Amino acid sequence: MERFKSYFLKVFAKILTFILLIFITSAFIVKTEWGFYGHKKINRMAVFTLPPEMMYFFKENIEFLTDHGPDPDKRKYVDPHEAVKHYIDIDYWGTYPFPDLPRKWTDAMTKYVEIYAVEGEEKALLFGPKVNTVQNATLFGNNLLCSFSQYRKFIKNKVSSHILEQDLDFEIDSVSKWLDLDLSLFKGAVIHVEEHFSQEGIVPYHLYHYYFALVHAFEENDPKKILRRANDIGHYIADASVPLHTTKNYNGQLTGQIGIHAFWENRIPELLGDTEFDYFVGKAEYVENVRDFFWSIVLKSHSLKDKVLAAEKKVSLSIPDNEKYEFIERNGVVTRVQSEKYTRAFNKEMNGMVEMRMRDAIKALGNIWYTAWIDAGQPNLKDLDKIEWTKQEKEEMKKLKDAEKNGHLMGRDHWD
Repeated sequence: MERFKSYFLKVFAKILTFILLIFITSAFIVKTEWGFYGHKKINRMAVFTLPPEMMYFFKENIEFLTDHGPDPDKRKYVDPHEAVKHYIDIDYWGTYPFPDLPRKWTDAMTKYVEIYAVEGEEKALLFGPKVNTVQNATLFGNNLLCSFSQYRKFIKNKVSSHILEQDLDFEIDSVSKWLDLDLSLFKGAVIHVEEHFSQEGIVPYHLYHYYFALVHAFEENDPKKILRRANDIGHYIADASVPLHTTKNYNGQLTGQIGIHAFWENRIPELLGDTEFDYFVGKAEYVENVRDFFWSIVLKSHSLKDKVLAAEKKVSLSIPDNEKYEFIERNGVVTRVQSEKYTRAFNKEMNGMVEMRMRDAIKALGNIWYTAWIDAGQPNLKDLDKIEWTKQEKEEMKKLKDAEKNGHLMGRDHWD
């Protein structure tokens, strides 16, 4: 009896350990967008699309561009405004191809910001998407009217460049002057501006803004700025190339497919990327309209969203539950991931979509680096000094590197 009891306890302990292992290791699944693998590979391979005049500098710093490709993900642990720059839930704003969604940031803010007169507990809506109409160049708000061009100018000069920082307050006399508007009825109030647009993601708007930061870095011929901005724009282009970065159903949470985000971005490229994907995409080409180019990336990604969800659903139903997952060791941690069988079946059902989007991201990044360099006047990159990072810069990089491990994510997690 004692021998049977001892045997039973040992078996029970093994079962309990296995269950705990599944629970614990599930928390360690790498959750970074594209995995660190994807961002590093995209940045690295984009270097080989460049012409010789650019290749020298970029090849010299290819290890930085590889190692720091994931940096913008890490900034989500220190900057509360970083996360929204990585995605856009574009289906929140209508149906494909979203003709009513303004492509310019100022136009989007002009359409969607809300302007209130606030005095104590009283809050009166003056302008906003619920009340605004435009007729013959006149903007009609909530029992108020003003020149639409003046309103847009106010949004452009006073609001749109600050909107991610905080809600904005203005003196009523200043707003009255800027809009040529009689606000005497609200004397004693403060004009308060809010926006809820950016919480649905702003990646195409941010890409366009950040593009000019890269152009200016080339114009200044500042090697550190060039490197950092080239690196970061690569990350945002890669994220815009992911179908699940363009939808409210970003992790399959609306269709009972939770976990599909990391399955697409992490598991497929990590399993197949080094052995079966082809990353050579030809030479970088000049982009005539950068804004339209960024929007085309997002729209292409979104057009593939339903295929991603349908493929995973079909494959999931065809594979027994006990064959869907396995344990691998990653960076010294035993991790539960989708099995090779499950992963290959998902990739095959999508006809190699992940490889295609990685290739598209590599080519797009090379195009944007090249276009920014052309637009900056083709500065000579061969004579730039070898980059030597200061002690302070190295310390800042280390803090960012450790941010994910030690910090708390600010903003939305695509794996929630």
